Amino acid sequence: MAQPALIVHGGAGPVPSSELADRQAAVERALEAGWSRITEGALAAAVAAVRHMEDEALLNAGIGACLNLDGEVELDAGAMEGSRQRAGGVACVRDVRHPIDAALAVMEDGRHVLLSGAGASRFARERGIEMCDPAIFITDRKRQELLQGADTVGAVARDSDGHLFVAVSTGGIKGKLPGRIGDSPIPGAGMYADDRHGAVCGTGQGEAFIRLSLAKLMVVELQHGMDPASVARGAVEHLGKAMSAVGGVILIPKEGEPQAAFNTPAMPWAMRT
Repeated sequence: MAQPALIVHGGAGPVPSSELADRQAAVERALEAGWSRITEGALAAAVAAVRHMEDEALLNAGIGACLNLDGEVELDAGAMEGSRQRAGGVACVRDVRHPIDAALAVMEDGRHVLLSGAGASRFARERGIEMCDPAIFITDRKRQELLQGADTVGAVARDSDGHLFVAVSTGGIKGKLPGRIGDSPIPGAGMYADDRHGAVCGTGQGEAFIRLSLAKLMVVELQHGMDPASVARGAVEHLGKAMSAVGGVILIPKEGEPQAAFNTPAMPWAMRT
């Protein structure tokens, strides 16, 4: 029997000092929401944690997410399981109440890995996923116009059967071009899970994660027997040196403690085993 574990983060982008404590508290609440479901499996725990963070207005996912160049909220989310490497994601959705629910549905449907825009919304609607008026995501337009973004939220879980699951959600980056898709819903870039080795997710400058295939690289390093803490630190160092980019990562290895690393002033995160 494996030791259950859950680690969550609220983003490694610029965090105003006045918000840091409140963001940390939001992450702690998400940890509790996820941990309360851990006996149901890694999938249930990770999704519950991310779903909660989509409701926390101070985090860049769901309600309160940053705005694109047109002043609108476009949301990405992704999910991946470690047992069969099934993955699903949605991108540029505006009217899906909880994008992580839609990403999970894409994964479970199995025909595709990533749906975007109107097609993703149609898919969600046909699956009975909760939809909403896009206006619900804008709670404080002045604050959201200033929000830098680049701080995806995410969760990685391991259950007692040794199964791993990763879930991520984001509003992207401030002033992004409409239609921009970041690393969050892309397996191998912003997330990856493999029960044989570990599961990871990232937060930060998505284009850099995509170019480096950073999430997959981390799992390969775990496969080669590298120490999990060194993998996390090394990934962030590689991000900075290779791309002059900022960000953070969280991971859970097949065995052992969860790990986190970042090269930004702050990354609210919390874990439990």
